[in-house]
Amino acid sequence: MQAPVNENRLEVIDFLRGIAIVEMLSTHYAVYFPAVLARLIDYTETAMPLFVLLAGVIVGWGYRKFEPDPRGQSWIVWRRALRVLAIQYLMILTLGLPLYWLGMPEVGNGQSLGEFLFQSMVFLNQIGLLHILPTFIPLFAIAPLVLFALSRGWDMALLLISAALFCVGHFHPHLLDLGQPTIFPFILFQLYFVVGCVLGKATRQRGAPPPLRPQRWALVSFVLLLASMLVAHGKVLPAHLISTHPLNFFGLLYQLPLISTVWLVSLAMLPTIKRIWGYACVARFGRHALLSFVIHVYLAMALAVLNYLAPPPAWVNYLLILLSVLIMNEIVKRYELGRSKELVPIWVRAAEGLFK
Repeated sequence: MQAPVNENRLEVIDFLRGIAIVEMLSTHYAVYFPAVLARLIDYTETAMPLFVLLAGVIVGWGYRKFEPDPRGQSWIVWRRALRVLAIQYLMILTLGLPLYWLGMPEVGNGQSLGEFLFQSMVFLNQIGLLHILPTFIPLFAIAPLVLFALSRGWDMALLLISAALFCVGHFHPHLLDLGQPTIFPFILFQLYFVVGCVLGKATRQRGAPPPLRPQRWALVSFVLLLASMLVAHGKVLPAHLISTHPLNFFGLLYQLPLISTVWLVSLAMLPTIKRIWGYACVARFGRHALLSFVIHVYLAMALAVLNYLAPPPAWVNYLLILLSVLIMNEIVKRYELGRSKELVPIWVRAAEGLFK
């Protein structure tokens, strides 16, 4: 049985965003894991596509508000883009600069301090982990156009235009990139965002995330997932044809069964999943996904610096990874509790300005 839509929160969407956070943690820490486990994580990694899809769901969920107040609703999504931009600049100053001064590999590339700062601010420097948030800025920038189309009932036309842009991006993935070519090109990932917006509209209309009978579709999706794994990793197709960085058509076909299986199983089994240990933590990460991501970036970079300057034994890395997850959970938990207090702590109020 599916969880119904709540006016203030989409519970299953929070959980799915939490799953995306967990996937992101696994992906970024995979370099410290044994090769077999790292390969398994790489086979199933869909954190960024899932994040972008869910961002679209949240935008599309509010489509009914757009027609009576297009300016107000446009400003709401543009304000999200400005918040993301502010967080990106803050991370460049408080994380990018220290990495530059430490001489970390691929940070600065011989640039002067002024060049490094300027090129980072205009997205000409692609620093690991700091290259993720800029993907969302153009997506939120075009959101009013998507909402306009959804409010007029032009869903199919919107999907066709988005698919056509993806086809162009298959051959020219960096055609619409801002700054240095990214591993998550806008022209490709806009498809996930637009599909998410359409799903968000359907969720609002039907009273629950589609499809209405996810149990039936989950098995089909799982069979497709097994088939895609066989084709991709059983050398049925040449390995060079399938690309996820940057994404191409074959990479999309590989990722879709992964994402749909996670989506459908979450819809079908949420009441059961909620009884499993760890659900509360995952859902909490999903409710505060942007804050969770930013905390993770700082902790993951700290571990990367340690391994660059004085590589510790593998077991020390495992303990530090576990500690970073516990720290992340504790900060997010205290933030959530602080927001519920009558007298909100100053640090929570400051964080709310960027992360609410």
